Amino acid sequence: MKDPDQNIALLRALVEESSNCKAVTSNDFIYMAGAIQGRINKHLGVSTLKRIWGYIEGYKSVRESTLDILAQFVGYPDYETFVSDYCDSEAVRSSHRVVTQACVSSDIPQGTLVEITWNPNRRLVLLHKGKGRYQVKSSMHSKVAVDDSFEAQSFIIGQPLVLSNYIHNDEEPCCFIVGNKGGLTTIKMVESGDD
Repeated sequence: MKDPDQNIALLRALVEESSNCKAVTSNDFIYMAGAIQGRINKHLGVSTLKRIWGYIEGYKSVRESTLDILAQFVGYPDYETFVSDYCDSEAVRSSHRVVTQACVSSDIPQGTLVEITWNPNRRLVLLHKGKGRYQVKSSMHSKVAVDDSFEAQSFIIGQPLVLSNYIHNDEEPCCFIVGNKGGLTTIKMVESGDD
């Protein structure tokens, strides 16, 4: 894979899997830093991990030495070997869609409830009204409020979500973006709604 961002996304996924810790809360990063220290006796700061995961704003690039530590944590001698042996392998390229999970609105039945989350600790439960139109049924730690509505054609893990024709409090429709820092972290169908 030529995309460095995608390689880092793959590395993040393996670190979460290897530490048995989905990095969602601040405490998760403290745990992860401890797991790295405990396994390979190398230190990575909690704030460094948060920046790599997009939990907080920071530098756009990551030091090679930092990536080396993460690669060592998941069993590779260094980041370069991780990229050549893992990221560029045919098995990973063919299963890449698992890492970048996506849900397309045309595949989501009308009346389905969709739960999306993003950092830090944001969550929405959405009712699919049909044809890519959604109504917010539950909102946690987000400016997007219950009963707001918008259009979205797809939801992609690791990518921000653009809410088209977003309507809040009967105001004029606009465009609103959630998950600017690191994109969506989870997408799941909850159950069928009433409509």
